[in-house]
Amino acid sequence: MKTTLKYSFWIIFVLCLLLPYLANTCLKDFAITATTMLSGLCGLATLYIAILLYDRYGVESKTKERELKAIEESIIELQKVHFVLCFYSDSEEGETSNDYIIPLVFQSKKDDITAHITPEGLSSVLYYKTSGMYACSQLAESISSKVFLPKSIAEAVKQLSVYKYEPQNIPKETRPLTALFASSDKFLNSNVSSDDADLNIPELKLSVIGFIDAYFGIKESIVEWYKDNGLDLSKLNLNVS
Repeated sequence: MKTTLKYSFWIIFVLCLLLPYLANTCLKDFAITATTMLSGLCGLATLYIAILLYDRYGVESKTKERELKAIEESIIELQKVHFVLCFYSDSEEGETSNDYIIPLVFQSKKDDITAHITPEGLSSVLYYKTSGMYACSQLAESISSKVFLPKSIAEAVKQLSVYKYEPQNIPKETRPLTALFASSDKFLNSNVSSDDADLNIPELKLSVIGFIDAYFGIKESIVEWYKDNGLDLSKLNLNVS
């Protein structure tokens, strides 16, 4: 498309230079006729370029609108799922209690999340409750399958997928550990208990920081796409500043 437009432009440019010369220096009938024909050709070429430009920018505009709609739908889906990181202590008391829980909100900043987790906690292996595993798989499948979603964002979402996993029976003496919970309108799991029967680990293990990077990496890919396409980031309610 760009090559066609470029050659068409130069052809019209050269013809426009020649027409005045032919009209002024060649007074014979055939010269006048040729000049008239060339003038008509220039008009047709100009119309041709106008059609090409209309088609090019018309299609691009529609595609961009569909991409934006797919991104907006993806953001809504991500906002509806609430992830929680539950850090269990190595307490020797009868019932193992969780030290603290940290919610992961898509609008929040990654640095604000990691600031509340110890270096040991960030580097530890992440275990998944069934709800967390289900949420990751559903998000990855639902969002990445959108036809008009930009590939860079689809690839970022796929980093959350959990397809192969193994149930884990973690002895209390191996604690501390971190487990991922999730809840949404599709399923509810607000019980952040220490039930060892519901611990799983994906075949592709992630550390706590690895999951946090993957989760907020989706937002980073969206922001990057907006920047690459010259769109206004101030209209995004994603706390990207």
